[in-house]
Amino acid sequence: MEWTVLGIRRAVAERSTTVRAVVEEALRRIEERDGPLHAFLTVCADEALAQADQLDARLAAGEEPGPLCGVPFGVKDLYETKGVRTTYGSRAFADNVPDRDAIVVARLRAAGAVLVGKTNTPEFAIYIRTVNDLQPESRNPWDPSRTTGGSSGGSAAAVAAGMVPFAVASDGGGSTRIPSALCGLVGILPSRGTVPRGGFIGTRRFSSSGPVTTTVDDAAAVLAVMAGPSDSDPVSRGLSPTGVLAEPWPQDRPARLRWVGDSGVPGAETDVVSHVSAGVRRFAAETGHSLTAEPVSLDSSRFSDDFYVMMQADRISTGGGDLLTDPGTREQLTGYARHHFQRGTQVSGAAYSRALETQLVATEHLLGLLEGHDALLTPTLAFVAPPVPEGPEALPEDARRGFVAFTFLMNYTGFPAVTVPCGTVRSLPVGLQLIGRPGSEPMLLDLARQFQDGTAPVGLPARSTLTEGVTP
Repeated sequence: MEWTVLGIRRAVAERSTTVRAVVEEALRRIEERDGPLHAFLTVCADEALAQADQLDARLAAGEEPGPLCGVPFGVKDLYETKGVRTTYGSRAFADNVPDRDAIVVARLRAAGAVLVGKTNTPEFAIYIRTVNDLQPESRNPWDPSRTTGGSSGGSAAAVAAGMVPFAVASDGGGSTRIPSALCGLVGILPSRGTVPRGGFIGTRRFSSSGPVTTTVDDAAAVLAVMAGPSDSDPVSRGLSPTGVLAEPWPQDRPARLRWVGDSGVPGAETDVVSHVSAGVRRFAAETGHSLTAEPVSLDSSRFSDDFYVMMQADRISTGGGDLLTDPGTREQLTGYARHHFQRGTQVSGAAYSRALETQLVATEHLLGLLEGHDALLTPTLAFVAPPVPEGPEALPEDARRGFVAFTFLMNYTGFPAVTVPCGTVRSLPVGLQLIGRPGSEPMLLDLARQFQDGTAPVGLPARSTLTEGVTP
């Protein structure tokens, strides 16, 4: 059985295995491999095995339990899960057990996927490393001395180490794509509104849910279940925040691609950018897609201050203010969460209004880069996974800008992006990011699939080697 979403689904459908056997294997892998990685905050073995038995009974009765029947998965611990502890990475919610599922969790369960655990997250997803006060920091399966990034680092570590074939992540400034790239995985930021909100903590304006997988085909299969309008989310019912929608990509012509190798933020590692650039050029040459490669910049530093103004204000209005002013919860917050919330209380109405105007300017900027092109191609990050630092934590606003230099503009504007593995630099994975107009996910996934299916640079080890040297 291939340990992928589609591989497991096929094996279950063909009755070459049972759902219980698959879930038991996932739980065995978690017990064996998670010790040094800290990918999971909570494992719900009893609940997972009970659901597995129910699915096996339905299969035996001739029912079709859904397109993801029998596939085990993890969910970032920002999402409510009925009857399963949901901490949001915070000591203030260490014993919180919701009585409902988040929308995406409910949809995945209805499709037959089996929840085996909640993956690690920084407190309220507001840090660039997956570290909190509940358990040790998540570590990168490629090299456990290095970070998974954040904030979906637990989800990425769980998939990269082969514990689960997919995990649910959230992305408010790069939080799905960054850990995916650092761990050699596929990660998707859908267009704003593609996946409905409901039942998870994140920035209301910027955060979107998406899958983390090993293959593009798996990501597309999971996204198909997660996506679609919901009565509880007006944006998911067709309100385009940017007023911009993609035109269908004609399949009878090559794609028009544009390479953007400069984020406008200092700190890029030249060998990483050069490696991804070479992969893009090779991809275009081998597929026949056209490539514009003249130097151009995302100019991210032009927009970052106002992006953070809106993010911090949003955190205050969606619960951070209450946590900060309540003496009982304030002292339970991490230093980085208190700092983030405090900055949010200092945002004036005038500053927020200016940030809204800058959001429109950023949208026009991306449309300008896309003019005459179907997709932009960039490094997902301009460096490999850094070592986990020792000593006091860095403040998010001071440290995170290099991490999100190529990613946050899509959250700011509502544009979709996909990261796909692009080989290794210094034996560590790097990612290629594909960016399109809102609604262009099918095209981006098609291009990412082409890249992964044989045109990517050599050097990415087989998945079976990802966990060598990291088990206890």
